Amino acid sequence: MKGMFPETWAPGKICQIAEVVRDLEEAAQRYWKTMGFGPWYFWDFEPPDLHDVYYRGAKVESSAFRLALAQVGPVQYELMQPLYGPGIHRDFLDQKGPGVHHIKIYCPDIPKALEDFASKGILPLQQGKYDDDWHVYLDTEEKYGIVWELGNQGKIRPPKKRYPA
Repeated sequence: MKGMFPETWAPGKICQIAEVVRDLEEAAQRYWKTMGFGPWYFWDFEPPDLHDVYYRGAKVESSAFRLALAQVGPVQYELMQPLYGPGIHRDFLDQKGPGVHHIKIYCPDIPKALEDFASKGILPLQQGKYDDDWHVYLDTEEKYGIVWELGNQGKIRPPKKRYPA
């Protein structure tokens, strides 16, 4: 990701808004055609590249999702489509249907951020790593009405495709 999008993220600030969808390509095309968001860059997050996944405190051996990112001003807009395995994105889609799921805060030091949030009684719901990127979803929906994500925006491999090409 680094180098593909402007380096506008500041520690502790919002860098991304994410929506869970049933059909990633359809959603990206819809946003491109109606809102002008794009171009979209697509990745598949699957084992073994997706690793160290924990869901509600339990180690997950097999789960995957697809995602697409577009830069919209200083903020990324992310579309996520769960593929298989347990996870909060699948839970959200099954219980509520497609929609805005989480907001991401840029945290270059995830262990310190986790320690700070734990001291406030806020623990992870789910977390995982993909290449150098570490993503942690906090258990904040009941308190704030939305899930907050911490992300280090670590370097990841190039996208599988781009829309429009």
